[in-house]
Amino acid sequence: MEREMLQQRSEDGAAFLFSDYRKTSEASPYGEIASSMAGLSEEYASYEVIPIRRGLHVTVSRFSARRPLVLDFEIAGAPIDFEYWLSGAGQCRMQGMNPAPSVFRSSAGAANASYAPNTSGRCEAVGDTDICIVGLSVDPSLLYSLVGEDASCLPPRFRPIAEGEGRDKDKFSVTGSLPPAMQAACHQILSCPFDGECRELFLESKALELLCLQVNALAPAHREIGRPFAPHETDRIHSARDSLVADLKNPPSIATLARQTGINETKLKEGFRRVYGTTVFGYLRRHKMEVARAFLEAGEKNVSEAAYDVGYVNVSHFICAYRKAFGVNPGEVARQCRAVF
Repeated sequence: MEREMLQQRSEDGAAFLFSDYRKTSEASPYGEIASSMAGLSEEYASYEVIPIRRGLHVTVSRFSARRPLVLDFEIAGAPIDFEYWLSGAGQCRMQGMNPAPSVFRSSAGAANASYAPNTSGRCEAVGDTDICIVGLSVDPSLLYSLVGEDASCLPPRFRPIAEGEGRDKDKFSVTGSLPPAMQAACHQILSCPFDGECRELFLESKALELLCLQVNALAPAHREIGRPFAPHETDRIHSARDSLVADLKNPPSIATLARQTGINETKLKEGFRRVYGTTVFGYLRRHKMEVARAFLEAGEKNVSEAAYDVGYVNVSHFICAYRKAFGVNPGEVARQCRAVF
């Protein structure tokens, strides 16, 4: 076992050091970063590790946007790690990744997969939205056994890792969009209605469902990876994203975004697919749904008000879009949250 030192910086610059945190071979390295927050008040952070079976864990990480978060980390051994961003945004600067890029950004609706042994870096929260991440950590040997020792059905990047031949050259981190089926499974994990053995069976089924969907989704994603964007190109894509969601009632057209950011329309469309894992307006729809859900869960607005505030004139269209995104009617969410508040 090695010792990690993790640092979280508060609003006033004071540092919290977690030098006594030890990692185990089965825990997710990114989950370990989150679990180091256990010493903070639940007002700012919460973290849960759910053991599914040996070599497979589900993690649920929540961080409050009211407290800026900066985490320095160092990873030795690592499983294959998946992250499903349900809300919030962040970025991670990593040293030791090959090939580049070494800066990875995530936001609500992202599905990340990584294998990153012998790396270090810094993770930061971005923006003013609370972060909620469902994680899935899989030991390579377990993945190998789950596919019946036939690694040929795995995405090419996974094969040497699952077969126990992973090396530094096999490190990767990829980001894609979070499909509705996977998003629904994540929310079902968060709202598991069972206790005891039924809860264990339910969570195991959802963890394996996520793993199956994710591995299947990564196969085409791997083939589509091309030349990494230059830093200035990526910055323009992020600038376009900021402009896109600045006014949800009157979002700019693709032509306007391209003109504002100084990048042609083709590059802009490709950039959104590469950086955010979806189309320009696919990202906009996803962002609208996340904002609407935040309104409803906070008890701030009813369904009609939430629909209007994210740019929907027709409430029934909003209800259909919300149900497609989250697998539940917005009215049900609003009623449950009103009962709580």
